[in-house]
Amino acid sequence: MNVNVAMNRWDLSVRRYHAWKHETTYVNMTLLALAFAALTGLGAFIKVYTPISPIPFTAQTFFVLMSGVLLGKYWGAYSQMLYIGIGVAGVPWFVGGASGAEVLTGATAGYLFGFVLASAFLGWMTEGGIQNRETKSLVGLNIVASLIILTSGTFGLVALGFTLEQAILFGFLPFLVTDGIKSFVAGGTSVMMTSRLPYGRITE
Repeated sequence: MNVNVAMNRWDLSVRRYHAWKHETTYVNMTLLALAFAALTGLGAFIKVYTPISPIPFTAQTFFVLMSGVLLGKYWGAYSQMLYIGIGVAGVPWFVGGASGAEVLTGATAGYLFGFVLASAFLGWMTEGGIQNRETKSLVGLNIVASLIILTSGTFGLVALGFTLEQAILFGFLPFLVTDGIKSFVAGGTSVMMTSRLPYGRITE
């Protein structure tokens, strides 16, 4: 199959999905939001602790970013709210298998709230269709979204009693490289999951 034909078909499929997303029922969107909440929870089990920070590296950021791209600003943010709410209710899918309301006052609380903000930001920037769908522009958006998570997490540590310098040292700087890598991966994936044309009703 001609590469251009395949790309055009994929682009049409992506447009159909996003058009469907805006027209489908709340039940379907809630199920999608639950799916991304579950993926974010699964990402928490892919973790690596290091001596330089009490906060582990996880795979969650990728799924947070994708929730914004694929669900949009409202439903993407809602998926992360569901992740937090269900975890608080008792499902052990926070980092380390933790659950319960005490997580909201722990070292990772700021990052959790950052998940909601980052997903909403990325959904807001992409849900209308990307006119200049270049990898570098979408990687840039994903980097900004990742920085939103890190900044929120840093201020969460400050709220726990860390000095700003300590919070930056333990909660921001150690994650720049790994979150940068995840942002590049998410940016490349975003290229395939957004359309060059504005989303709207598909009649072809």
